[in-house]
Amino acid sequence: MFPELYIIFMTWKFVSYTTALPYENEQGPEYGDEWIYFYDDEGNTHTMNFSTLPHETRGMVFGDAYFYLYTRRNCHAEQLEIPEDNQPFSSQYFNSSNDIKVVTHGWFSHEKTEWLQEIKNAFLRKADYNVITIDWSEIAKNPAYPWSAFSTRYVGKRTAKLLDSIARTHHVDGKVMHLMGHSLGSHVMGYTALFSNQRIHRITGLDPARPLFELPLMAPEYRLEKSDAEFVDIIHSCGGVYGYWRSHGHADFYPNNGRAKQPGCEGMQQVIEGCSHGRATLFFAESIDSKVPFVAYPCENWDKFENGECKENSVDMGYPVPTNSRGDYYLYTNGEPEFARGED
Repeated sequence: MFPELYIIFMTWKFVSYTTALPYENEQGPEYGDEWIYFYDDEGNTHTMNFSTLPHETRGMVFGDAYFYLYTRRNCHAEQLEIPEDNQPFSSQYFNSSNDIKVVTHGWFSHEKTEWLQEIKNAFLRKADYNVITIDWSEIAKNPAYPWSAFSTRYVGKRTAKLLDSIARTHHVDGKVMHLMGHSLGSHVMGYTALFSNQRIHRITGLDPARPLFELPLMAPEYRLEKSDAEFVDIIHSCGGVYGYWRSHGHADFYPNNGRAKQPGCEGMQQVIEGCSHGRATLFFAESIDSKVPFVAYPCENWDKFENGECKENSVDMGYPVPTNSRGDYYLYTNGEPEFARGED
């Protein structure tokens, strides 16, 4: 079922970034260069080692990806099967009149995680969308982070094949497709767009994973970036540690400067970082059907924003963002729900 595994390991040494952490680094000089502690959705801590990387990455898969459809018509998930080549897509509940929302998780997470289900529920409260969730936890739970990271390509291919079968069967195209992913899931969506025959309308990256994508900086075809869709928006919340720091969308949002520690995240260093990494998902989920917007302002950098130099041409971060938005945007949030502060 899966391609053969070819793997040769080699050691990389990255340029240090730990001196740039906005808080005291308690873990030693190699933290952030070669490894980090990863605090997952369930409150468990894993060691993410990315100093030893595979030289050959073909076939880095151990498990599979599963797809579930939610609509207002079905109370429980309908598992979707990817049809064989040129065979029609089959679903009891899919409605070709409604837009398609696709969302997935990252490393050591799963489809039932609370934030993912809340995004699904918020969409269905808002309208009768076709919400497809992806569970690739069999692959994502591999303790060898490089294995999971490079397997995002396989998951993206599978997702693209599913979406292409839907488009072929129901005569829809990428204009009705919005893909969303957290952490490694952001890069799954980048690969989905790369391999799909459809020109995807929108991809939202929720604190896209940094290790092995921005550190070291990979070529655009190996990471989520703005050419992947008609509109790519990014929410940064643990930039420079778990998440991307550089701008790589059409519109990049930096709530609270886009870094740890995010307001409301307290505790040990790995807890602060994990909490901050997850904030992007909570901000986006709240934005879908909240009456209070996440008002953000275009600005050259955080210092100028803090100094009050950027108070014009605001846009709303999250789901309502206008797709003609361009550049870097900054805003403050609250430390607990409701996170949005509206017009400060």
